[in-house]
Amino acid sequence: MSRRLGLPSVYLAAAVATAATTAVPLAMTPASGLALRPAATEPAHPYIVIARGPAAARDLVGEVRWRVRRYYTAALPGFAAFLSAAELASLRADPRVRTIEPDRRLHAVPIRRLARPPAGPGTGTGATVYVVDSGVDAGRAEFGDRAWRAFDATGGAGRDCGGHGTQVAGRVHAAAPGAGIASVRVLDCGNSGTLADVLAGLDWIRRHARGPSVATLAVDGSGSPSLDAAVRSLVRSGVFVAGAADAARCRVEPGGAAYSALAPYSAGAAARYLERHPGTNPAILASRLNCTSTHDAIRQNPGRASNLLRHRGGL
Repeated sequence: MSRRLGLPSVYLAAAVATAATTAVPLAMTPASGLALRPAATEPAHPYIVIARGPAAARDLVGEVRWRVRRYYTAALPGFAAFLSAAELASLRADPRVRTIEPDRRLHAVPIRRLARPPAGPGTGTGATVYVVDSGVDAGRAEFGDRAWRAFDATGGAGRDCGGHGTQVAGRVHAAAPGAGIASVRVLDCGNSGTLADVLAGLDWIRRHARGPSVATLAVDGSGSPSLDAAVRSLVRSGVFVAGAADAARCRVEPGGAAYSALAPYSAGAAARYLERHPGTNPAILASRLNCTSTHDAIRQNPGRASNLLRHRGGL
C-alpha cells in the first residue's frame, strides 16, 4: 500500500486495528479464562517468545497462563508476555517453543550525514520506504505529499517527538526524492523503545507492504534472535532491509539485509534501483549496491554483482 494508491486515513485505520490485534488477542484468549486467571503471586518480567510455527503460537497464546502483551502473526510466530519464574521455566520446557529472550530497551543509532547525497539513475518513484523509528514529521515541506504516518506501536498518533525518525526520513528523501516514506513509529520521545514494539512494527510491515518496498531500521538490536528472525521474514517476503550498524563496518546478511552507518542512504539507493527493476529479490538487490569504505557514497554497480557480498569494509 502507499499514499499514491489510497488516502492516509486508510493507514491510520490500519494502525488502530493493528495496535488492537498485536496487543492482547481477545479472539485467541477467552474472556472467561482471563477473568478466572489467578492473580500473580510472584514478580513477572517481560519476555519475547518465539514458537516453532504459527499453529504453536496460536495454541500458546490461547492458553491463559501468560500475560500476553503482543501477538505477532506475520514477521514471526510468537508473542510478548510478562512471565514469572515458574511460567518462564514452563515455557522453556515446552516443545512448542523455539526461543525465549528478555524484552529490553532498544535505542536509536546515530546516523552519519553525507554532505552530498549519493546520486544515480531514478528517484525511487513507485517504491515505498518504511522508516521504523521514532516517527516522521510528515508535514515537513521537503517531503511534499510523499510522507505519511502508517503505524504507531506506542499507541500514539505517529507524531515524532524524538526527532530521530524525521532525520532518517530526510536522508532517505535526499537519496530518493521520488519514493514514498511510510512512518512506522516504534520509539518514544527519548528515541528508545522496547524490543516488543520494534517487532510489532516489523510485523505490521510484513502484513501490509505492497509493491517495491524497503525498510530502514536504525536501532541497536544486535544479538536479538527475535529481531533477526523478523528481519529475515521481511526479506523473504520481498522487503529489502537497510539496518544501522556502527560507523566502522558494513555487512550483508546471506538473505539480503544490509547493515551500515549510512542505512538511510542505502535505503534510498535501493528505492532508486527498485524504480527501474521493481521485481528484484532483496538478495539480488543487495549485490547491486556497492559497499565501500573509500567513498562517502552508495553507488549502483550492476556489473559486479558480488562486490557487496565480498567486501567487508565500512560504508
